[in-house]
Amino acid sequence: MTAELSDDDRGKTVVSGTERIGVVTDVRGGTAYVDPEWDNVDEGLKETLGWDEDDDTYTIEESAFTTVQNTEVRLRSDLF
Repeated sequence: MTAELSDDDRGKTVVSGTERIGVVTDVRGGTAYVDPEWDNVDEGLKETLGWDEDDDTYTIEESAFTTVQNTEVRLRSDLF
């Protein structure tokens, strides 16, 4: 099941398992732009998401999320 993202999701915490991995800063065209919390993002998840700490922009496609709640968006469990 894929969650649908909207502009209302700005400021929500991105959660992977039990870890808070970042905050949604923007949503455009089904893509969440994220400000990562690097201490909580392990190497495997970085690779899965295609993130490199030297990049300027960090995104997660809508299809990677399972749920959108009041204060958080959750990644699919098969990603971590």
